[in-house]
Amino acid sequence: MVETFYLHLEFRYKNGVWSINLPFLCSKCGVCCTLEDFLTAGEITANPSSHLETHAKVKILFEALGKIWEGSESEYDKYVQQNPCPFLVDKSCSIYEIRPEGCRLFPKTAFGMQTQDCEPLNRYKRMRTALRKGRSAKETYHFSDASQETIKPSKFTKEQYRTSIKQTTPRRHNRRRISPVQPLQ
Repeated sequence: MVETFYLHLEFRYKNGVWSINLPFLCSKCGVCCTLEDFLTAGEITANPSSHLETHAKVKILFEALGKIWEGSESEYDKYVQQNPCPFLVDKSCSIYEIRPEGCRLFPKTAFGMQTQDCEPLNRYKRMRTALRKGRSAKETYHFSDASQETIKPSKFTKEQYRTSIKQTTPRRHNRRRISPVQPLQ
């Protein structure tokens, strides 16, 4: 299972509740993988003894950035804003399995939702706005990862299915409308 960040929207109507999960579909464009974002994403929590090279690279990076900071705060700001994450290789995260928590939770992070150059995130924001337009909804954010079970579809009894179809199917000239959705057995 792929790790997925998604927004669950729940709409209440007089005849019931309707909900939808809106996933963030990453295109791996690398926009979120700036050095500034990496530095605010948190620590790499993997065991240093099993990831020697990664932890050595982080230590070297922090020492170099410390020297730049001591020399000039404006040079430091310029450097972190213009350089990508050191673990971004060919538009792909080279430490994906052990990446910091902030990177795992993107775009639901302090820096994530403010990003404007990420087309998948802009599309996600537009879809959220379109779904909510003129409606009040309860919003909850979720993150599914490889260790969690997949979300199982709802199962209805035949009577529940008939009732839901009857409530949502508009009546037109006493014609019976056939729904393409069938009840789960």
